[in-house]
Amino acid sequence: MAPIAGLKEMESLEHKTIQTKPHDLTYSYYLSPNFRDKQSKDTPTLVFIHGYPDDAFMWTGAVPHFLKQRFPFVLVDLLGFGGSSKPTGPSKVSQYNYKQQANSIFQILDQEGVGNNVIPIGHDWGSATAQRTYLYHKHRCQGLIILSLAYQIPSAAPFDLNKANEVTAARFGYPQWEYWNFFTAPDAPKLMNADPMRMWEVNNGNFPSPKPEEKGRDIWMREMFCTPGTMREYVAKEGRYKDYTVDLKPYAQNKELQQRYLDRIKRDGFDAPVNYYHTLANNTMLKDEQELIDKPNQEGITIDVPMLFIGQTGDWVCRTDLMEDARKQGLLKGGCEDKVVDAGHWVLYEKPDEIAEVILEWLGRKFGGKS
Repeated sequence: MAPIAGLKEMESLEHKTIQTKPHDLTYSYYLSPNFRDKQSKDTPTLVFIHGYPDDAFMWTGAVPHFLKQRFPFVLVDLLGFGGSSKPTGPSKVSQYNYKQQANSIFQILDQEGVGNNVIPIGHDWGSATAQRTYLYHKHRCQGLIILSLAYQIPSAAPFDLNKANEVTAARFGYPQWEYWNFFTAPDAPKLMNADPMRMWEVNNGNFPSPKPEEKGRDIWMREMFCTPGTMREYVAKEGRYKDYTVDLKPYAQNKELQQRYLDRIKRDGFDAPVNYYHTLANNTMLKDEQELIDKPNQEGITIDVPMLFIGQTGDWVCRTDLMEDARKQGLLKGGCEDKVVDAGHWVLYEKPDEIAEVILEWLGRKFGGKS
């Protein structure tokens, strides 16, 4: 099997855990070798936050690049993934909300003696978590980097999945959040756990559009995530996908990468990860969001530090144009640079070198280069 690029470097990082309050949850994290070196108080500490359905090892391909520069960094296993706790059941859903995760991340940083020099870096749900990590702890952060998911402006309005899909279907021509109907269904974890390879294919399939006007653009994500019923049918091998297996993108054909994913899912399952969707669908965060909205002068919802947004051309759910909503409202007061990469949603697997280079180039301009 072809080795996973960066795996040796990733496995060399110091692995630690912490019990966070108030729920006594275990969080697993990894520290760079220079984490305890004497640094200038102005040297940022980078906090990498993965998304769904990954763990901290999502950053493996980028790790060698970050080991060559001067910024200390920590990679976190979010709740429900990797070595962190995996609470399940209706009474545990609220533990996955943004504020809970943000506070737990800063308990990690406090344990490690990190000051007010943090730059959260998040992908997918990790982007959402990084955003709120900044908003709830502004005085501790120097910058913000988000990948895939654009800035989600705090809202006091209850989340209504059907309404959200109606609005996005009218705006974009397809229901952006259709796949949530599957992820929040009671039987979804059982179906996904039964054949995790099908979910690997759902996430990493390659299907160029046959329509001339789409010029060969990969539409697999749109078909699986934004078309009613398709994800369920594919995972369960029913209906139009009963005898169909999609081709995989080149990076997803790596057998070692596949096996690491399969081993992790067979061990941990999808029961805990789907709670990210339940916590928002069940509106467990309205009080926390209102707390941000109620701050004077929009202080709770503005981004006042330098920000980098990295989007992908092949991401049909986390659209690259959605940063404009916050920009038009004047909420990106620290300035935001946008970089669009020719890749799909799981860009840290597809183009880790390019992502690392984009981040490091931006960090070098904003906070100084290599040591």
